[in-house]
Amino acid sequence: MTSPALTTQAEKNAHYRAVLATYVQLVTAREVEAILLLFASDAILEDPVGAGRPVIGVEALRDFYTKICDRGLTLQIDGHISCARANVACAPIRIDVDTSITRAISVAYFDEQGLITRYDAHWGPGDIERLDEDRVRPTDVAPT
Repeated sequence: MTSPALTTQAEKNAHYRAVLATYVQLVTAREVEAILLLFASDAILEDPVGAGRPVIGVEALRDFYTKICDRGLTLQIDGHISCARANVACAPIRIDVDTSITRAISVAYFDEQGLITRYDAHWGPGDIERLDEDRVRPTDVAPT
């Protein structure tokens, strides 16, 4: 999802917001190859930040997102996407999977072509809400 001629900060910010919105849609839709198009070939991902397991490069990202998509996560932007002049955007993201909801802050760093060069997901044990059986989302329904 490269974007030619991002010259003004407003254009860059609009692009960054669109990339993050597209990212959550693609993860929810389990579109691994389309997710990878959002990233630079040497991108780094850390999820969660501080776990000591950075994912580096497109092949490692492919493995990571294949596993993530196999889990059947549903992602949604859970508030305002903020952008900075330093080619960075962050968004609160809600992750629903099986019997839990995780609330994370995702920070994406972009290159001049508008591709993600680094993606950090900030969340920890205190950000996970366990659901009781009456609130568990169905997992046997495949996304369309």
